[in-house]
Amino acid sequence: MADWRNVGNWHWKERNCLEWAKKYLEDKLTGIQVSKDGLHGEVTSVDSITGDVDLNIRKGRLIAIYDVEIKLSWKATKGDDELEGKITIPEVAHDTDDYVYDITASSSAVAKLPLKDFIRKQLTPEITAKLEGFTEDLKQANGSDMYIPDKSGASTPVAAAKATTGEKASGETKQGNAVAVAANDAVSVAVTKDAKFSTRVSIWTRGPAEIQPKENTSFKLFNGHIEGQFTKLVPAKGIEMTWRVATWPQGHFSKVKISIEQQSTSTRLTLKQSGVPFNDEDATKANWDRYYWNSIKGSFGMGM
Repeated sequence: MADWRNVGNWHWKERNCLEWAKKYLEDKLTGIQVSKDGLHGEVTSVDSITGDVDLNIRKGRLIAIYDVEIKLSWKATKGDDELEGKITIPEVAHDTDDYVYDITASSSAVAKLPLKDFIRKQLTPEITAKLEGFTEDLKQANGSDMYIPDKSGASTPVAAAKATTGEKASGETKQGNAVAVAANDAVSVAVTKDAKFSTRVSIWTRGPAEIQPKENTSFKLFNGHIEGQFTKLVPAKGIEMTWRVATWPQGHFSKVKISIEQQSTSTRLTLKQSGVPFNDEDATKANWDRYYWNSIKGSFGMGM
């Protein structure tokens, strides 16, 4: 009689590897250092790792499925100058290696900005490099005994496979908190984005949201990480709203205007955002693509 537990390792089998991942990432990331042109930066501690890390066997394939948020502490020095701060990586996931770094500093003084910029430009690539081997190390360390021996006692090897974009357990994705980058509100800039969707009304955030489509009402997305207020709503035409990210300076809101244009087989959205804190324009553009446009496209389909 065949082994009913998992014949040929064909059916779904899952292992929770979060505790292993916490130890692995703490060992890999703590103490990362970089020095250049008289500046020095380092990761002083791993403060928290939250989320899900699982190994799965499905149809003979070993699949890593994970989505975690990592919070780090850092320190930068140049001569007698010193600056400390925090780094949040809101999404380290099996289907992306394009990480966004949310960096805050203990001081926003202009004289300290070069130290913070050094962390962003020189230390974060070192962190990315340390994360590159996570998937394969996860499989190697935890996958060897995730198969069922056959009746003769021989082990059936499991085919290792990297998870591809959209390959989530039970066909679901887990959306982490939206990303924000800490800001210096001395100067603000504008962001313009253009995207095209085939869409319908549905929930696409895949996470907690408090929102009502009424003018002068407040909304919160991603557990309150994004908040604002609708100031103007014109059905099938456009949306105007205030918008802030939790890590922006207290009370600082940008203004977002979304124009909607119905086309023959799709809907085009054009977004203009003003009042984005200085130095955050690139991260803000990336966040709209990653956490909004791509999520909507993944849920409803992308127009051509």
